[in-house]
Amino acid sequence: MSSGRSPRSQRRGVTLAAAAALTAALTAAGLAGAEDGGVGAPAPPEVRSAQCIDRCLDLRRVAETGTVELGGRDLASVTTVRLDGAEGKLDVEPRKAKSSRVKFRVPLGAQSGKPVVIDEFGNKARSPERLKIVGEDMITEVEGFKVTSAEATPSKSFFEGKRRSRVEYLFEAEQPTDVRIDVLKGRKRRLIDTVVKRDQDPFASHSAAWNGLGDDGKVAPNGKYSFEVTQLSGSDGDRAGFRYYDHKFPLAGGHTYGDGLGAGRNHQGQDIFAKCGNDVYAARGGRIQTSSYHSSAGYYIVVDGAKTGVDYVYMHLSRKGRAKKGSRVKTGERIGFNDDTGNASGCHVHFEMWSAPGWYEGGHVLSPTKPLKRWDRWS
Repeated sequence: MSSGRSPRSQRRGVTLAAAAALTAALTAAGLAGAEDGGVGAPAPPEVRSAQCIDRCLDLRRVAETGTVELGGRDLASVTTVRLDGAEGKLDVEPRKAKSSRVKFRVPLGAQSGKPVVIDEFGNKARSPERLKIVGEDMITEVEGFKVTSAEATPSKSFFEGKRRSRVEYLFEAEQPTDVRIDVLKGRKRRLIDTVVKRDQDPFASHSAAWNGLGDDGKVAPNGKYSFEVTQLSGSDGDRAGFRYYDHKFPLAGGHTYGDGLGAGRNHQGQDIFAKCGNDVYAARGGRIQTSSYHSSAGYYIVVDGAKTGVDYVYMHLSRKGRAKKGSRVKTGERIGFNDDTGNASGCHVHFEMWSAPGWYEGGHVLSPTKPLKRWDRWS
């Protein structure tokens, strides 16, 4: 017997019913958009690092009941951290879960391995770094530990600079102990690197230097930093602030900017004008690849920049005082003096940057104007 509905109406009813069923299923799974009706799967978590922050023997050796921080992306929905145990997997609930970090306490019976995070949707991610877990009795906390002074020197430092970032500190305690120095970035105190000093005497001056690299071996980003000095077992300590940058502006004294990249006559750099005889600095430390003379460039230097793949070129220098070919220079170290040698109108430095593999070695010209003005602000 006929229903009285046209085939088109029947097809439309089936389509609407299927859509309603799909929406209900997605809503039950927590995947349907609440307001705009959009459908999207949650981003799975990604773990990039694992670091001990309490009851530590070093950065990745932690005692049972110690605290570990996992860093990464899309971690706010993590509900479980899974560790290896003597009799199977051990699941623990995070103490804190934010988008970029998860903190958890290592349970008794946990064994060494790479922790796994699981979010509320069942997505999993494994840490690329392995934790070494030891028994509680491996941590010896010395009584009376207190940092009485901590000072960062210099207050502003540069990667590959003449002076490394360093903290000078003094502490009191009832006996020698291991000391941990964390390098933290910004107000959120993101952990960048850790230095451990073993068996240090109380009531004596100590220091620790940082090489400007993160725990991943890459040059740390520019900005405000602090050293935090604590007992390795995790007791309260003290912090000392400093600023850190990857480059230094290459010319001393007052200066003005002239022609930039492409300003006629195949201009391949940025001119910086200043009084004759001003110091010229290495914007980035590295090896002096070339120190020579050319009728147009005058006396010039090419520096193969450390950990950059970039060559830095300085033209129209004075004949005297130039760094020698093959020597190594530090960021901010004087490599010559400003002059007007070669084809130059007025004393200035013509500054170029070339991509890997380098200056007239297959690389290409990079515009140095924005980097120079950025380095000028903090140098």
